[in-house]
Amino acid sequence: MKKFSLFFAFIFFALALAWSQNDYIDYNKNGKKDVFEDKTKPINERVADLLSQMTFEEKQGQLLMDLGWQYYSRQGEDISLTDYAFKAIKEKKIGSLWGFYRADPWTQKTLDNGLTPKFSAEAVQMLQKYMIDSTRLGIPMFIAEECMHGIMQAGSQSYPTGLSQASTWNKDLVFLMGQNIGKQSMNQVVNICFGPMLDLSRDPRWSRVEETFGEDPYLIGVMGEAYVRGLRSLQDKRNLLPTLKHFAAYGISEGGHNGGSAHVGLRELHSAILPPFRKAIDAGAALVMTSYNEIDGIPCTMNEYLLQEVLRKRWDFKGIVISDLHSIGGLLSHQVASSLQYAAEKSINAGVDLDLSATDFYNNLANIDQERVNQAVSRVLYQKFACGLMDEPFYESRYALDDSLALRLAEESLVLLKNDDNILPLSTDKPLKIALIGPNADNIYNQLGDYTGPQDATTVTTIRQALQDFVKTNKNISFSYAKACAIKDTDTSAFAHARQVAEASDIIILCMGGSSSRYESVEYLNTGAAVAQQGVSDITCGEGFDRSSLHLAGVQEMLISDLSLLNKPILLVLINGRPLVLTDIANKCEAILECFYPGAKGGKAIVNTLFGENNPSARLPISFPRSEGVLPVYYNSRRVANRNAYLEGEAKALYPFGYGLSYTSFAYNNIKVSDNGRSVSLEVTNTGKYFGGEVVQVYIRKKVSNYAMNEKDLCAFAKVFLQPNETKHISLQIEEDFFKEWNAEATQQDYSLGEYEIIIAKDAYTPISTLSITTE
Repeated sequence: MKKFSLFFAFIFFALALAWSQNDYIDYNKNGKKDVFEDKTKPINERVADLLSQMTFEEKQGQLLMDLGWQYYSRQGEDISLTDYAFKAIKEKKIGSLWGFYRADPWTQKTLDNGLTPKFSAEAVQMLQKYMIDSTRLGIPMFIAEECMHGIMQAGSQSYPTGLSQASTWNKDLVFLMGQNIGKQSMNQVVNICFGPMLDLSRDPRWSRVEETFGEDPYLIGVMGEAYVRGLRSLQDKRNLLPTLKHFAAYGISEGGHNGGSAHVGLRELHSAILPPFRKAIDAGAALVMTSYNEIDGIPCTMNEYLLQEVLRKRWDFKGIVISDLHSIGGLLSHQVASSLQYAAEKSINAGVDLDLSATDFYNNLANIDQERVNQAVSRVLYQKFACGLMDEPFYESRYALDDSLALRLAEESLVLLKNDDNILPLSTDKPLKIALIGPNADNIYNQLGDYTGPQDATTVTTIRQALQDFVKTNKNISFSYAKACAIKDTDTSAFAHARQVAEASDIIILCMGGSSSRYESVEYLNTGAAVAQQGVSDITCGEGFDRSSLHLAGVQEMLISDLSLLNKPILLVLINGRPLVLTDIANKCEAILECFYPGAKGGKAIVNTLFGENNPSARLPISFPRSEGVLPVYYNSRRVANRNAYLEGEAKALYPFGYGLSYTSFAYNNIKVSDNGRSVSLEVTNTGKYFGGEVVQVYIRKKVSNYAMNEKDLCAFAKVFLQPNETKHISLQIEEDFFKEWNAEATQQDYSLGEYEIIIAKDAYTPISTLSITTE
């Protein structure tokens, strides 16, 4: 009996060893070693073999990405697949899920019933095991999730949003953030990351400005490339597939309306809108998502020029084109299709491979050329093999996250807009009584931005909480708190208490702004965008909340005016998702710190900055208008014959692109341009008394061109940190494309020889040195 047991133990060990070293996974359990299961075969051969075995329905299913939160149920510690999941997999042959981890009021998933990091691997393994064991070919599911500033998952880490990331002007830090989000995604067994968002944003009335990297194509491209490289840096048995959003011109919509018409010519499309996408694709992006808008009457989800001519032919993109949520059905709203079938035909024939919604395509592809269907399915399957999903369906990694990164990002993202008489940083050397007032002083979700999952309150530090911690170790500092009002309040009854708190203080820290928090009674469209109802919650920004006014909402400006009458210094801390009109407010405040949405550690970053433990080094990635009437106002507008001031005042920005103050000062010396204008070198010296970071900005301007060109364009930048009296030598390279012009048809870029100005500047309006060069 003992020998018999040893024999079977040996057999079991041999089988286990063979399985661990196997060159194939027998998904369909038929005993046949199919080519597609053989890891040693080239991916194209494996795809062709698998495709040849698929029915039309199975192919169609691979082109469907369903809404994933419907596929599981969590009751306490117990996870199970739902009847909806079994039905959809059986009837639609679903091949991909989006939002499996998504948690918000729309999905009705919370910390208590959602897939927090504790439960996600178990749920994915359960799903993939069912796909392998219970479907004919056993093809695992793609799991896609929103990852623009952390996974949109209950309890996942939350980083600063896009505008804040861009405000750092630190591509290395954005790379590390991408890497950390990549680690989170790998730990949660995500395959596809929706992000980064590369939309050029020129109108702050648009609801999604907070998600973008701002108004400059070069800055967007550098940040997007860094983020993609960060996501792709984790090469293991599995890797991640970044998705670029949104293709194209979504961020320059008419009137700032979400999904509104984009008025853009071919030359501008190729010189301003598309370059960030090209740069991120070259960095390794695997999917491109179409946008909701139309360009010159052609919705992007059926735009053959964008999806075929540009993306496939010119750029040789080999990845997947995916629709935005319900954007194929949106062709009916554009009234360019009379039925879902016709919309499906138009989109897939234009080049859309994967439908995010799982409704528009289903049962609508029978009349499509089957070669086109096979092409789309092959692209999806190729990426399933390429990312390791087919060979490691249960792969679970456990990467350690950099817990300090959220704070570092937040600190480098804070833009100091005003600092009269160097009132900041605040001193701890003598007693100081602070009045901490405002709706964003102690609100967790107002600090986090849109596309954030529910958070455990213990993981988010608000300004009030951070200040409480600070005074424990700084006995000269004390503070009192008053909320005073909510973001969209019309009630001023709490002003009296705020005045009492302020009167008893030496200085007032006013925490104002907006909110993209969706944790109240909000109605949603089928795209997940919120409906901007009057009087609902405190939401003033985030997808679906376009604005006609850029002033602080509710009675916030009234509160500032009221407290300014006390003649106490006011430090305005803004937490919000878009540039605001600060023209009148600025005159009532001694200092203004713009924080956009600084993420989970934003409160600590803000307090550290106010007291000088962090010296602000951020610069604006987008211009702040003087009024709504000057919109659009972005620094690199076209040179025109006449651009007068308005009757009511200047047409320029109040705070321009690239602007930001520091607690220290910097000097530039030995500025040189060489290599026919392609190389810039200089020395930067910290001439102040604080350690600090300076952003060296280089702009280019061609004096005479074949076409009306931009006033100037950012063409290089570098962020350098210096101790007092320290000097560093900086070298920057200017890319070849800045010396080229697109022809009238935007079919090619030609070198444009002639005289250029290379401008080294503090910001887009403040040159330090201008050097002329003539290209040869």
